[in-house]
Amino acid sequence: MSQTERLIAYLRSHPGATAMQLVTELRMPKYTSRVSDARARGIEIECVKEGGLHRYYLRDTPVQLQAFG
Repeated sequence: MSQTERLIAYLRSHPGATAMQLVTELRMPKYTSRVSDARARGIEIECVKEGGLHRYYLRDTPVQLQAFG
């Protein structure tokens, strides 16, 4: 699994992860490069500043369901 895939999986299971969590828990000091790589793949990752912390959220685009008919 690539670092970008690990980052995506982590954000999926830990919404609102802080920058420090990404560095320490994933052991990924250059996480911002992996965020850029994920965004280049079309993955929407949002960085929100909350109370002095930068938190990262994976924003999955909902799938449009169609009725059977």
